[in-house]
Amino acid sequence: MAGLNLKNFYDLKFIANINIAKDKIFFEVFSPNEDSNDYTSSIYELRDKKVLKYSRGEKDKDALISPNEEMMIYTSKEDKKLSIIFRDINKGNERVIFRTDINLKSYKWSSDSKSIYAILERKQKDEDYRIIDDYPIYFNGEGFVHNSEYSLIKIYTNGKKEELWKGEDEIIEIEPMQDGKNIAAIVRPKGWDVYDSRLSLFSIARKKFEFLTSERVGISNIHSLKDGRIIFLMNRHERSIFESPKFFIYSKKEIIPLSQKYDISISNSVNSDSRMGKNRLIKVRGEKIYFVSTSEGRAGLYSLDFNGKLYREINGNFSIDGYDILGNEIYYISQSSNEPQEIWVSKDKKIKKITDLNRKISSFKLNKAENFKVRASDGKELDCWFIKGKSKSTILEIHGGPRTSYGEGFIFEFHLLNQRGFNILYSNPRGSDSYGDDFALEIKEKYGERDYKDINEVVDYAISKFRIDPKKIGVDGGSYGGFMVNWIIGHTDRFRAAITDRSISDQISFYFTSDIGPRFNGDQIGGNPLDNFEHYLNKSPIKYYRNVKTPLLIVHSDEDYRCPLSQAMEFYTALKTNGNNVKMIIFKGENHELSRGGKPKNRVKRLEEIINWFENNIFDEKSKK
Repeated sequence: MAGLNLKNFYDLKFIANINIAKDKIFFEVFSPNEDSNDYTSSIYELRDKKVLKYSRGEKDKDALISPNEEMMIYTSKEDKKLSIIFRDINKGNERVIFRTDINLKSYKWSSDSKSIYAILERKQKDEDYRIIDDYPIYFNGEGFVHNSEYSLIKIYTNGKKEELWKGEDEIIEIEPMQDGKNIAAIVRPKGWDVYDSRLSLFSIARKKFEFLTSERVGISNIHSLKDGRIIFLMNRHERSIFESPKFFIYSKKEIIPLSQKYDISISNSVNSDSRMGKNRLIKVRGEKIYFVSTSEGRAGLYSLDFNGKLYREINGNFSIDGYDILGNEIYYISQSSNEPQEIWVSKDKKIKKITDLNRKISSFKLNKAENFKVRASDGKELDCWFIKGKSKSTILEIHGGPRTSYGEGFIFEFHLLNQRGFNILYSNPRGSDSYGDDFALEIKEKYGERDYKDINEVVDYAISKFRIDPKKIGVDGGSYGGFMVNWIIGHTDRFRAAITDRSISDQISFYFTSDIGPRFNGDQIGGNPLDNFEHYLNKSPIKYYRNVKTPLLIVHSDEDYRCPLSQAMEFYTALKTNGNNVKMIIFKGENHELSRGGKPKNRVKRLEEIINWFENNIFDEKSKK
């Protein structure tokens, strides 16, 4: 059988959003389509061990089951308009209950299953000019967001609708309370940045918000209980905007901590370029809160009782993307370092795979990454992975974030390079997630220090352990990983070739141009660059451009507002005027998420450029043969 190739990208199936209604199991499948240069998405049902298409459209997603488990709503897109479809699960009949051409941010069922509440965003009309008097100016993936207006509306299952509230404060998330009188909500007041929000309670009768928290904190994943209590995650920003959030309960005007004693990462932070769609992070069932948490590069399912006791539910050499519960069975979507997503079931601590949607990719018998440990020079243990290739040429991969992780996640890009002969080396240096707050926050205001040492010490160890050729190593990274590539090549010439993807080169201009610049760099680099100029300059890879000898490919997107295009242009111009071997590819209409959700043809083109750059700059003629 021929090896994995670029065209196999179109064979990938991205599975998401498992929902169970009584004994019926639903999920969504996203597929890249070469002809339309887009993704199809449909809702499927798992019935009698068979996967059956449930919805009729090719742009159906975001299914939500009613509290009585008898009805489903989902969105369907056609002719640039979005519809909310209501479907009776038992009878099978369906109808459109809402249709709009403005941004539908989210929706939730009412507690009595008779209506839904939805959040709408009306953006300023797109003119030939923009008058801007607020901040932030834009947001990655959304474009210009100033002067947006938000609405909270109620939509009945017969199609009747009612506007409950309209204003400039952003409603991020809603959770109808079970008393039917109030809606818990996460609200971001106008002018607050993406890291800050408030827990609120909206009175349906009075049509007013009451704020339950006053300080600027990060709140997410609200869930209401029958007794009126609200469970939620909160990051207090006491040490950093990137400290791990904790569970809290709002009860009788008190905020009670629930998981403070556990230094855990509540989310799936394992990197993958082979997932899409929404997934459940938290589910309250009985006296337990179920949630996904990442530990040592593996995302498992845990639970927490209301007394604060933690339980491990499902763990292994895989990462869980989404799940739902049926009796004593847990159905979940998982992936591993050499297997893309499938649905599994766990019963009595025994697990079994029940779908084979990615059988085409799995048929290639892709190499499993070997997990090994490296003891850093300061004694800290680092998790690392190595995928053996057919040659002695190696690519070192560096993840973004920095508070994300590598591990048991399927990365198509890695296997594509591995099938071309490259060894793939990757690790979780200081700054990574899934090892606790101290490990993740150790690089705060110290980018390019301990993280740089960790990465180099991993390479040194791997050269010895796997007998790879030290003269044939390339380095590749995106976002924070792109920053690290830029930093590395300005501080060492040990790498034969490099690729920097959606990167940061200038911390000073990043502060003033990124959608998250002032808050991110204020926290991660430290303060305002105009007050801390030397430190910001010292932490900018562009300062060291004259030291660069490594051939560099710069990959960027023109609508990347997280790491703006100017970051790529600055570094490219500096290196070009310095006489370096540097090339840049810019993807039109794409943003910071190109490698994970960009147009399929652009994702394939990006992979093609990466392969060509490394093959042309690392393999010698003998290796190519």
